[in-house]
Amino acid sequence: MAHGMMESLDRGLAKAHKLLIGIGCVLLIGLVVSVNTDLFLRSVFRSPVEGMSEMTEIILLYITFLGTAWVYREDGHVVVDLLVYEIYSKAKKTLLVLNNAIVGVVALVLVYYGTLATLDHYTRGVRNVSVLETPMAVIIFIIPFGSLVLLLEVVVKIWKTLRKP
Repeated sequence: MAHGMMESLDRGLAKAHKLLIGIGCVLLIGLVVSVNTDLFLRSVFRSPVEGMSEMTEIILLYITFLGTAWVYREDGHVVVDLLVYEIYSKAKKTLLVLNNAIVGVVALVLVYYGTLATLDHYTRGVRNVSVLETPMAVIIFIIPFGSLVLLLEVVVKIWKTLRKP
């Protein structure tokens, strides 16, 4: 039963990654277009787009957390694996599980405290002190959301590692 549940979670995460990466790509394209438009307007007409710097910061935050779990899934992150190649397979498996568990703990902390902070900012109606006055809950929501996807990816990765002979 747990085997089927983990495989379903793995397939669901693969589909979710496609969606999240697609959103991240759209945001990146929008970011490039809007920054270049802002630069053009600033240079030619001396009239930049109000709030563009704030929007750039928010979009960069969103792109980061939308793609983190996918990068982790694909082992696209920077890894120092010099020692891992020299260690016997049993110790290697233990180290991989330990490494994933550490990432899982970090993700869990981000989910927990990120959710608390998002709910707190939402209930108090806190806004970013800026031109756009964006609600802070909208800005920081992506941190616990992206971290939750990462946490689920860590669970799947540990399960896959433990299944290997």
